[in-house]
Amino acid sequence: MYGGYDASTRPKILVTTCNTLAVAAAGWFLFAGTDRVDAEALRRGLLFALSAVYLLRFVATTFVMLKRSMEWSEAATVGVWVVVIHGTMAYLGGTNSASVGVVTWLGVLLYLVGSYLNTGSEYQRKLWKRAPEHKGKLYTEGLFRYSMHINYFGDVVLFTGFALVTGSPWALVIPAVMACMFSFMNIPMLDKYLAERYGTAFDEYAKKTAKLVPFVY
Repeated sequence: MYGGYDASTRPKILVTTCNTLAVAAAGWFLFAGTDRVDAEALRRGLLFALSAVYLLRFVATTFVMLKRSMEWSEAATVGVWVVVIHGTMAYLGGTNSASVGVVTWLGVLLYLVGSYLNTGSEYQRKLWKRAPEHKGKLYTEGLFRYSMHINYFGDVVLFTGFALVTGSPWALVIPAVMACMFSFMNIPMLDKYLAERYGTAFDEYAKKTAKLVPFVY
């Protein structure tokens, strides 16, 4: 999963196709698909906008900023996961008849902050790694000063915001599962790879930097 570098074009196309179809299905459900949708137009519009923005960010990250290889198994797993995310958010939000309120807009704010932490940190790293003098070096600057995996933290924040926009507490299961997956699967695997590749530089970075949540954990 970590360490290989190739285009992996077909696996990336597969996961992007899953994401795109899921967003299209969410839009159909929210605006034309069923009489089960009770949400007011503003909530439905916000839900679809958040799904669409995530898709655009996903495409940019996958094809522009993600240089490591992607195996078919990873593409299939992520593809199923994004379908679950978009479907859950559209269904729970679309069937919620409550009026849009402060919590909804707090969710939008968290979504924007999380998106910045994720994509912004990846973009900062990409720019840094372009410099020839940084080749083979560990990136510890920018937003990664505050967390070793600030991009993962950004995902948890943005999907917490997305869940709040649905107005359903059940939607918070999505970011909770995501946080657990990052903490117990992705981060240990990535840390093992980084420790093997960068040695003492990674050890020093790990000693002084939070693992996921800035200043906390």
